[in-house]
Amino acid sequence: MKPYIPLICLFFLLQSCISDPSHNDSESQYVSFAPDGIPFSVADSAWNVDMRGNHRAVVHVEQVYRNAVKVVLPWRRPDLRPETKKIIVTDAVTGSEISNVTVLDFSPESGTIVFQPKTVPGDYYVYYLPYKFRKGWDDARYGKPWNDYLPPEYEARQSWTDSVKSDPDPIPSATVRRIESRSRFDFFTPMGLIATQKEIENLKAKAPADFLTFPEDRAFPIRLTTIPARWVEKGPSSDFEGEARPNEYYTWQTGIWAVNKDLQNISWSCSDFIHESGKAAISKKEVTCFNMEGTNWDGKPVIFDVNVPRGKVQALWFGMQIPENAKPGQYEGEITLAPKNCPPASVKVKVRVGGEKLGDKGDGDLWRHSRLRWLNSTLGIDSLPVAPYQKMQLNDSVIMATGKEVMVGQNGLIRSVKVNGKEIFAQPVEFILVTDKGQVRLTSANRTIRQDADGLVSWHSEGISGEGIRFDCDAYMEYDGYIHYSIKVHSEKTVAVRDIKLVSRLTPEASEYFMGAGYKGGLRPENYTWDWKGPWDSYWIGGDLAGLHVELRGGAYHGPLLNDYKPAPPASWANEGEGRINVKGGSKERAVVEVSTGKRILSPTAADFEFAFLITPVKPVDTRGHFSQRYYHADPGGFAKAAGEGANIANIHHSQSLNPVINYPFIVRDSLISYIQEQHANNRKVKLYYTIRELSDYTTEIFALKSLNHEIFVSGVGYGLPWHCEHLIDDYKPAWYTELPGQNADAALVLNGFSRWINYYLEGLRWMFENYQIDGIYMDDVSFDRPVMKRVRKIMAAYRPGSLIDLHSNTGYSIGPANQYTGFFPYVDRLWFGESFKYNQMMPDEWFVTFSGIPFGMMSEMLQDGGNRFLGMVYGATARHSYGAFSPAPVWALWNRFGIADAKMEGYWSDDCPVQTNHSNVKATAFMKKDSVLIALGNFDPADRQVKLTFNWTALGMDPAKAILEAPEVENFQAKHVWSVNEAIPVKTKEGLLFILKEK
Repeated sequence: MKPYIPLICLFFLLQSCISDPSHNDSESQYVSFAPDGIPFSVADSAWNVDMRGNHRAVVHVEQVYRNAVKVVLPWRRPDLRPETKKIIVTDAVTGSEISNVTVLDFSPESGTIVFQPKTVPGDYYVYYLPYKFRKGWDDARYGKPWNDYLPPEYEARQSWTDSVKSDPDPIPSATVRRIESRSRFDFFTPMGLIATQKEIENLKAKAPADFLTFPEDRAFPIRLTTIPARWVEKGPSSDFEGEARPNEYYTWQTGIWAVNKDLQNISWSCSDFIHESGKAAISKKEVTCFNMEGTNWDGKPVIFDVNVPRGKVQALWFGMQIPENAKPGQYEGEITLAPKNCPPASVKVKVRVGGEKLGDKGDGDLWRHSRLRWLNSTLGIDSLPVAPYQKMQLNDSVIMATGKEVMVGQNGLIRSVKVNGKEIFAQPVEFILVTDKGQVRLTSANRTIRQDADGLVSWHSEGISGEGIRFDCDAYMEYDGYIHYSIKVHSEKTVAVRDIKLVSRLTPEASEYFMGAGYKGGLRPENYTWDWKGPWDSYWIGGDLAGLHVELRGGAYHGPLLNDYKPAPPASWANEGEGRINVKGGSKERAVVEVSTGKRILSPTAADFEFAFLITPVKPVDTRGHFSQRYYHADPGGFAKAAGEGANIANIHHSQSLNPVINYPFIVRDSLISYIQEQHANNRKVKLYYTIRELSDYTTEIFALKSLNHEIFVSGVGYGLPWHCEHLIDDYKPAWYTELPGQNADAALVLNGFSRWINYYLEGLRWMFENYQIDGIYMDDVSFDRPVMKRVRKIMAAYRPGSLIDLHSNTGYSIGPANQYTGFFPYVDRLWFGESFKYNQMMPDEWFVTFSGIPFGMMSEMLQDGGNRFLGMVYGATARHSYGAFSPAPVWALWNRFGIADAKMEGYWSDDCPVQTNHSNVKATAFMKKDSVLIALGNFDPADRQVKLTFNWTALGMDPAKAILEAPEVENFQAKHVWSVNEAIPVKTKEGLLFILKEK
């Protein structure tokens, strides 16, 4: 069994993964470029990057006079603003830095540096992209310019500088032996070095055309939007040859250079690929261009416009599925590229197929880029229920969906919703227009309703008022209790309306609490108004057994609210600031929620009022699963020790040795697989950090993804970490940064919230289930929404049943992360809501609504600083092992002794809770077994309190005369003590106690 990789070895692992030895590794070899002939290479050993950077020239000084030598470095730099970065010269033997340095000439093509050598003859290192190594992530710079490069400030003696510039005698020249990169990851490759302007002009002269094509093997990803040095020697071509294996998804590129004009709206076409024998073929239907077409994250076809500005280069990535039984030999086809504004050009593509069949289409070899086909995956898209949800039933206008009953009115709006036997709506939902003549309600007598699939029921209604106002209502309900509406309103002629309102009247038991729409969460206010000032588009209202999440839709983004993802207010509802959400109703009374638009104009062009309901709780609370699944969240090497204290699930975060980079857990394999197998042998589970917000710059396909013109990576100011500046150049947005061993870094890029990367992400999940056998994923805030979450769960059900999802969020991103993620809850197993939570300032109603997950059918664990171990137990919550000041292990041990997984949980929020206190801010929760009860008592009050408990002895099935309260000793929690059931119990502020109630 291979041990997990120590973090100190991570740098060497990453470097070995940059270029797989099983394929054409020519990128890492010495290369030379005409006319200068200077070799570029990877250094034999990495140097200290801090204040030196990733690139240097090795310069030899044979002789010197005038105390100066001159060297011309043909560095062919792709980075922007090279003149703003310092030059450092050091003695290669002693390592001492040369102080007398000046720069005579500076351009992206070359630089002329003069320095005063100390050792002659001897070698010198000229570091030409030095920077200060970043030791940690700086939140203030998230997505903003980093600028770590050292400025061109020199300490040369003025007299030396003056003598160099004033003496007419020529300065002797040093020799450039080679130009080195610190590692394979930093190596520019011949695709990352620029051609000189003279070389570009020569290319134009040799091959005059509106545009030129440069076919390229996948081993040489096109990096630049200008001509790279490799193409100076290689030249343009209309022919490409490659090699593939049977069943491989084969990829290649064609670079387009817009020589003389802007290229507009490029289209492509393809022939069949004919075998050399003429007796076999690969259909053109098996070929795609990822830059121009595909299948979007929602399963719908998508077409992309490709335009290339004059003088720029655009990479086009192609893929072709080689048949599993492909006849060995050469297949030839033709790709035609046709800009709208100039004649087309064709590239003949020859692919020789041979060797053993690839069982996984090439997915196991990152260098093949076969995974690009994942971008167009539809995995997990269907309308079928997934466990624990069952097939829906439709009976006339009543829809049954796993514990939820919905009645649809004749007008298409909801008449009734029941969950857990509780009614949510006190009256049917109304959609009302207020005109000068009065109210116009959505009415219809022609509603149609049908079951489209086991997990989908849809309906339609329409109507027209006497004032010529028309309604078209389309709605559907999914198997998990999600109900989506689109109500289109238009009039025969332009008409002014005073208001358009969506009115919901909710029962008292379904409206005790409120969260969202700018309200942080807790007991429902009696009067609350929100005017769309802020990036919040939803709210939740409900109780522990019945509630409703409401999302006002219509914007382009409907995922959770994060620092980089905030929806614009939906135009129909916000109505340019006129819209409001009004909540009214006294405590313990029914509530009225009006979503109103204010004054607006209706016209023959329909206005779409889109909204969605999700019935809560989305599922029964799984207390058995919660109390039996205990998380360890730290270095993988400590899992065995934590397991000895009760942990049985490990989350491997990114920046750990087995999962080194963010959201690309495909680099470390053998050691990760061995680690997972070892844990499985010990009946323990392993999950990986895997989410969508940002993506590591170690991603093999990074240049292919960047060629997709901001479909995947968002546009931005660029100027991120040095690797970004030197290889991605510009027009991206830097994201999370993690320092790695050996002065390396994982520096991620911000992703678009909705793109085909979602499809790749989901296929990656499938691949890990099949190849790693992971037991689920840990999601650290994500930028997708519930349709994607459904796909995640369906993939888990198909490829790794029993897999788990736990979700983390930061309250700093939005008011009420539980409200932002409610649509995920049908598919999530555990919450870890609590980063930035102020546990000791939160009152019980806020704990219950914003943290606990209980009213949604979930349970949670505490995060920020380990939470409050006393108050958390009122909600069955502890911190995670090795995350926080106090280990949960002593409480877990008590759980085991008591058998809490077999107990029924009844909290203070429930009318059925058999234990109550005589103080409103001291709360009790009972975990009931047949012969004993574990009671968690928590004092949320700002003062110490003495409380008495009252008991429903009938519900408990105990004789009060025989009952005692015993507080067992729990390390770092409480000392052992016994109370009588009638005794006053002292509880310190923000602390609590755990009792076992039993008969003597």
